[in-house]
Amino acid sequence: MKKYIEILTRSLKPYAGIIYFGIVLFSADFFWKWVVDANINSQSFAAFGVDYTSQFYAFSQWTARQIYHFSCLFPGTDFLYLYDTRLYFWDSGMRLNIIWGCTGAKQFYVFLAIMLFYPGPWKKKLWYLPLGALILWAYNIVRISSILFMTRNHPEWFDFLHDKLFRYAYYGLIFLIWVYWEEKIRKPVRSK
Repeated sequence: MKKYIEILTRSLKPYAGIIYFGIVLFSADFFWKWVVDANINSQSFAAFGVDYTSQFYAFSQWTARQIYHFSCLFPGTDFLYLYDTRLYFWDSGMRLNIIWGCTGAKQFYVFLAIMLFYPGPWKKKLWYLPLGALILWAYNIVRISSILFMTRNHPEWFDFLHDKLFRYAYYGLIFLIWVYWEEKIRKPVRSK
């Protein structure tokens, strides 16, 4: 049995970083689900039994404004309107309500957990964390703007785009940011 454990350990060693990443990712997700009481389809949000709905509502409003301003940079937005947390096209009737889940808060939290619990020099983490968060914020704005435009004349695409394609791409981006950290930022420190 000891021999098989040694073989398994040796064969998994090249994947240790990815395994650690996965453990931290799933642990962070489990902790989120255990601590956070929030309906994915509404504005209500509580953590540790404390209601943070008003704070997340303000964050949703801010996110909606960012999406609106970014979307207006492109042609075809003459009929795009913003009201509170809702974005809508008058010509097609397509409406998106930006709720706490659209703010990227959970993805920011997961990225933060991965970076805090993953080994590496803290001095480099101090600049890499805000950079990674900025990349995730920009992706979130592009993600929702893309969903807004792509569902304008095809509202039936919403579930696939929102719940599958762009959500998995979000976590893929977190993985790529971590890979860059592992291979380009942290790895040179390991080789010393």
